[in-house]
Amino acid sequence: MSKKNMMTTIDDVTALLQGAGVCEEDIKKLNNLKTKIANRELVISVIGQFKRGKTSFINGVLEAAVLPVGIIPVTSVATKISYGEELAEVHFKTGESQTVALEQLVEYIAEQQNPNNQKGVSFVNLFLPDDFLKSGITLVDTPGVGSIHQNNTDEAYAFMKDSDAIIFMLSVDSPINEIEREFLVEARNYAAKFYFAINKIDTISPADLEAYLGYCHDILCEIMAVDAIELFAISARTKAGMAELFAKIAEDIKVSADQIIMESVEIKFREVLGVALSHLELYRRAYGMPLKNLEEKRSELEEKLGSLDQITRDSTFYLLRHIDELLEQIRTELQDGSANIREKMTVAMAAAYQKHREAKPKELEKVLITLLENQLSTHLNDLSEGGLASLSTGYEHLAELLNQQIDDLKAFLSKVVAELFGISYQVDTTVHTLSSRDDFYVKVNQKPAAFLVDMNDLVYLMPRGYANKKIYTRYQNKMLTDVEHNINNMIYNYQYKIRESVRDFKAVLARESDTLKQDLTELVNRVIADKEDTSKQLGDKIRELDYTCERLTVLLKEL
Repeated sequence: MSKKNMMTTIDDVTALLQGAGVCEEDIKKLNNLKTKIANRELVISVIGQFKRGKTSFINGVLEAAVLPVGIIPVTSVATKISYGEELAEVHFKTGESQTVALEQLVEYIAEQQNPNNQKGVSFVNLFLPDDFLKSGITLVDTPGVGSIHQNNTDEAYAFMKDSDAIIFMLSVDSPINEIEREFLVEARNYAAKFYFAINKIDTISPADLEAYLGYCHDILCEIMAVDAIELFAISARTKAGMAELFAKIAEDIKVSADQIIMESVEIKFREVLGVALSHLELYRRAYGMPLKNLEEKRSELEEKLGSLDQITRDSTFYLLRHIDELLEQIRTELQDGSANIREKMTVAMAAAYQKHREAKPKELEKVLITLLENQLSTHLNDLSEGGLASLSTGYEHLAELLNQQIDDLKAFLSKVVAELFGISYQVDTTVHTLSSRDDFYVKVNQKPAAFLVDMNDLVYLMPRGYANKKIYTRYQNKMLTDVEHNINNMIYNYQYKIRESVRDFKAVLARESDTLKQDLTELVNRVIADKEDTSKQLGDKIRELDYTCERLTVLLKEL
C-alpha cells in the first residue's frame, strides 16, 4: 500500500472507531502509526539475549563509550538514540521527564543502579551528533531477552513491537536457544527488516566460526521461514566486520527506508485492526441484547471470571512444583559432582605428596598451593558450568510452561466470551521468558590467598618428614573445606535466583489475569452504560456498529 493510501486508510478507520466510541486504545495506536509515517520515523532496535554484546555493539556504532557495559546484567531500561545536539532525557512512567548529563545515564539505565527499574523510568532519549544517525534513524539499545529480571525482558518485547527493523545479536559462545527462537517467531509479526549479527568472532578460530555460521544460517532460515539469510560476523570489541554491517544498513536506509517503514506500519496496522474488530464485535453482540439479559450476562461473566483466579493459583502451583524439581535435580548434580572433585583432588594431592615428600616443607607447600589454585579451581568452574547448563535447559522448559499457562488463561477468556456472547474474541499476544544461564555467576576462589593455610612458623623447624606430613594433612582439609564452601555457595545462588524468578512469574500470571478481566469487564459495563443512555435510537446504533464491523472485516481481508 502506498504512503498516501495508508494515511487515508488510517484516517478512515480512525473515524469509524471514533464513531463506535469503545476503541480508545486502538485509536491511539493508529495515531502513532500515522505520526510514524508523517515523520518518516525508522526505529532500529538492537535486541538479543543477555550478554550477547548489544550495548558494546552500539558503543562501537557511535564510536564512543556512551552506554554502560559489564559482566552482569547491565541494561534495565531501553535507550532511544537519535541525531541531534548532545543531550540525554530520562522519561518516567509518571509522564514526567528530566534532562541529565551523559555521565549520569548509568544511574537510570543500568540494572545495578536501577534494579528492576525501581525508579520507574519509561525510556531514555539520547541525542548525539553522530553521522550514523543523520539519516533519520532511531537506534534503540534494549535490555537482554531472557534475563532473570522480568522487567528487562518485558522492555525488550515492548520495543520489539515498536521496531521497524531489528538487529538481532547472537554470539559464538552460545548456540541459539529456545528463548531466542520464541522471540524471533514473535518478532516476525512486527518488524519488517532483520539484520543478524554474530558477535565475539575474535574469541574462536576461523574453522570454528565457519561451522558456527553454517549452523546459525540453517536454524535462522527455519525460524524465519526463508530460504537464505545474510549473517554478519562481527566483534564489537575489535570492530571486525562492523563496517560491512553498517554499510548494509546505510544502503537499505538510503534506498528503501520508506518501504521498510510502510511494510512495518502495515504489519502493525493489521494487528490493531484485528484487536479493534474483536472489541467491536463483542460490543455489537452485547449491545443487541435486552438490558435485562445483559445484566444477567454480566453476572455470569463476573462469576466465570472469578474462576480465572483459581486457574492462576493452579498455574502458579504447577510452575512452583517444576521449579522445586529443577532445583532438586541441580542440587543432586552438584553434590555428586563435589564428591567426584574430592575424589580426584585426594588422588592428585596424594600423588603430589608422594613425589615431593622429601622436599623442603616450603617447597611442598608451594606445590600443594599450585595444585589447589589450578586443578581445584578448574574442577569447580567445570562443575559450575554444568550446573548452569542444567539451569538454562530447565528454565527454557519453564518458560514454555509459563507461556502455556498464559495461553490457557486467554483460551479460557475466549471460551467465556463465546459461551456468553457467541463470538470469537481476539486477545493481544504476549510472550514471557524466564532466565538465561548468564545471569548465574558463581565466583570460585582463584587467588592464592584463598588457599593459604595459617601455618605456625614452628612447623618449618620440625623434622622434614613430620612437617611435610602435617602440611599435607592441613592442605587436604583445606581442599575439602573449600569444595564444600563453593558447592554451598553455588546452591545458595541458584536458590536465590530461582526464588527471585518465582516472584517474577507469579506477578506475570497475576498481571495477565487481572488485565484480561479488567478489559472484558470494562467493555461490558460500557455497553450497559450506553444502552441506558437513550440519546440514540437502539436500531441506529446497531446499524452503525454493523457497518463499522463490516468495513473493518473487508479491509482486514484486503491487507
